[in-house]
Amino acid sequence: MARHPEVKEKEIISAALKLAENGKTPNPGAIRVELGHKGGLVRIRQVWESYQAKNAGLTPTDSHIEFSFDDLPSDIADAATHLITQQKHHLETLVVNAFQRCQMMFEKRTDDLNEKHQKQILFYTDYEKNADLSIYKLESELLDLQSELKTLVQKNTQLLIDNSRLIGRLTVFEDAGVSTETATLTNQA
Repeated sequence: MARHPEVKEKEIISAALKLAENGKTPNPGAIRVELGHKGGLVRIRQVWESYQAKNAGLTPTDSHIEFSFDDLPSDIADAATHLITQQKHHLETLVVNAFQRCQMMFEKRTDDLNEKHQKQILFYTDYEKNADLSIYKLESELLDLQSELKTLVQKNTQLLIDNSRLIGRLTVFEDAGVSTETATLTNQA
């Protein structure tokens, strides 16, 4: 819902006419002061210009005279050209500096990311080398253990065979009625 204007059009026109009667120029700022600092400057200007256009017999759009830059007095045009040139130079400098700053930040970030990835690559390369060494060492230990196991299996087999022989002799001596002490002495001899 639109806001109602703070000041009516009649009040704006009355204040402008009062200023004109007192010999003052009724511009939007002066009209606003006359109204007690009420109302917006844009609306005051529109209402006053519309009133002036109606009194002059013009349509509100005819009250605005179109000027081009070339129609301005030379001192104003020169000052404006100088100001535009300065602003253009400042704007170009600002854009170039912003670009350089962004470029430096981009390059720094790229270098940081590159360095981070290089560190990760070195870590994984070292990790892979260490893993290869660990695998080689474990395979070597496995071969040694398998060899030792084979030797122990052979010794165990020999001990089982020797144990079976001794059990067999002991059984023969027991069946023959010889005491185990005598059999032990005989075996030792």
